Amino acid sequence: MDIEHPISGVKSAAAHTVDTTFADVRHPGAWSSSELLASILDGVADGIAAHDASGQLLFINDAGARMCGYDGPASALAAPPGDFPGRVEVFDADGNKLHESELPGPLAARGRVVPERVIRLQLRLSGGERWLSVKATPILDRVGAVRMSISIFRDVTRERLAEAERDRVVRELELERARLAALVERLRADR
Repeated sequence: MDIEHPISGVKSAAAHTVDTTFADVRHPGAWSSSELLASILDGVADGIAAHDASGQLLFINDAGARMCGYDGPASALAAPPGDFPGRVEVFDADGNKLHESELPGPLAARGRVVPERVIRLQLRLSGGERWLSVKATPILDRVGAVRMSISIFRDVTRERLAEAERDRVVRELELERARLAALVERLRADR
């Protein structure tokens, strides 16, 4: 028997199998499929967030909530609309400030697939900085209307800091090379 998934609206026997496997009434305390899925996604190191078509946060895993400056999923989900921009300033990889409507999740909620994009978060409360690689995809219903969006983000702060340090060292070496080349030229001219 096919059943309809509560979020995507897709009917499938697989969803029925998962529901009966993990929420079998003969096994008190068994997990529902949504509890199982939430538990699995909370164990993922990448951040995962789902928004409805209006931009309302439906789900965020623990990693995602923490990357975005929240204590956990419960505080992110309980936050009032507009709370995220009050917690962070968001910039693109070149340092240009992004408005909330330019972020991958809201873009996907408007039907755009957002390939991997690096953004920088400046956390207002802690003063910390975080670099994220974000992808976002709209989830469409059968007639092609956006039902929700899924964003997946990975913390790339260490990589970005290592790149910045490498670039700094390369600049210093280039300056030192130019200084040494000038010194060699002066020594040759003094002969």
